[in-house]
Amino acid sequence: MKKLNLYPKVLFLCLCMLTIMGCGKLELLKNEDSDGADAGANLKAQTIQQFLLEDHSSDLTELDLFASAVKRAGLMDVLGKMEDHTVVFLTNPGVKQLLATIGYSNVNDVPPVILKNLLSDLITKGKLKSTDLNIDETRKIETINGNYIYYSRKSNASDQYVLTINQNPTLGSTAALVRSQDLEFNNGVAQVTSQFTFYRLLDDKPDEADPGGNVITQKINVAKDVYIRGGSGNSNANFNDLATIDLKAVSNADATVGRIGVMQFPLEKPSFGDKIGAARMYVYVYNTGLTPTTTFSFSAHLGENKDWAETAITWNNAPTYNSVPISTLPIPGGTTGWVSFDVTSAVSQLYANNQTFINVFLKHNVDNFIKLRPREFSAGAFSSYLSISSPPQTLLKLGLVNVLNVSALDQIAPLTLANLKMEGTIDNNITYTVKQVPTAGFLVKYGIPLAANASFSQADIAKGAIKYLYGGSGSTDKIVFEARDHNGGYFESQLSLDVAIK
Repeated sequence: MKKLNLYPKVLFLCLCMLTIMGCGKLELLKNEDSDGADAGANLKAQTIQQFLLEDHSSDLTELDLFASAVKRAGLMDVLGKMEDHTVVFLTNPGVKQLLATIGYSNVNDVPPVILKNLLSDLITKGKLKSTDLNIDETRKIETINGNYIYYSRKSNASDQYVLTINQNPTLGSTAALVRSQDLEFNNGVAQVTSQFTFYRLLDDKPDEADPGGNVITQKINVAKDVYIRGGSGNSNANFNDLATIDLKAVSNADATVGRIGVMQFPLEKPSFGDKIGAARMYVYVYNTGLTPTTTFSFSAHLGENKDWAETAITWNNAPTYNSVPISTLPIPGGTTGWVSFDVTSAVSQLYANNQTFINVFLKHNVDNFIKLRPREFSAGAFSSYLSISSPPQTLLKLGLVNVLNVSALDQIAPLTLANLKMEGTIDNNITYTVKQVPTAGFLVKYGIPLAANASFSQADIAKGAIKYLYGGSGSTDKIVFEARDHNGGYFESQLSLDVAIK
């Protein structure tokens, strides 16, 4: 939302609209202009807590779900203190994105500690307004959860205060554009966005595998591949093109340009046994429409395990997909030929759950066409495929497994290398797969719960990305892991980590 200069005519028009609509909340979501014009005395007379405790279910703010989430998370008291905080308010669409990311449909279904952990990363101490930032400045601020949030100010021809949250090359989460900014309360400031964003560092890439001998590799060709297209007139149409799979980022100005690739690969059990060492997905790029000096972000996303037909799938009826990528590649703009994604974690998890296929959605982040070849083109010469390899002999040696102590009051404790550590190679070459989830709490990576057969790296532990969240009952817990190196070799036995709640 643009900064509003409150000239008399504009102010008069706003007052007329408010009188006609009879709504007492619309004025609460005005921006302050660069001169610090009042955003509403009724805001400055309230704490953030008081505002969120009001009934927003029928006003124009779209903040009723966020208020419910903050209340369920137990964070209302923090926002009621006479101590300044800056808070990112999520409108209803943003809260729904949050819920979809963590795998819940309703706020009241989410365990409070999961909401507490995520929403605490949207709160910082002190006041930060857009007017505190210079043009092209990015400020990194510690959250009350001990992680960080990034505020960036840009400008364009019509707005000198374009505020974005978590737009930073070190992060792997989607950035959020602030739609209403600098809402000033008597104990802080709120920035409003309709997009869920969270602190998630980019994954450290493992070294290239060097599996050595006795490794068997199998190739699985794609069974179905199409692209889907959004926008009016397209979202219910099928785009099963036999010559191309077109990808294009969704534009805020024109939803009809958005195109996403959808692929399905069968998952027959490999001949070498149940465990796989590595899985990579290969796709053939034949055109990018970009200059060689441009780099775009190419991402693969795990889709819902729901079947579909090539001749019937559309934007509206396609399976859902996870907003957090399985794998993301920075690709030079002039690239053509085969590119590959590491999908080992997702494929391993699906095999462990006895699934028979994997759906993968392909996206990129630029408003230009990225074009892939489908399976039908040139008699399948450029057909996408999975390459699955057997595990080699492992490099890993046991370092240590020590009890994780968790405070029942604080509820949240990071998993550190003092609790779980393997040796034999460097941290980003070591992966842990959850074979038994905790029962008294949750194991999360950057706040997102890890299900059985989900994976993370030892580098994630070192960065503080892995945490245990205590659910509120029980005094002990246990998590069982399987350790693997970057070559795909598995440690000989599973690792059992005890959790003590005190």
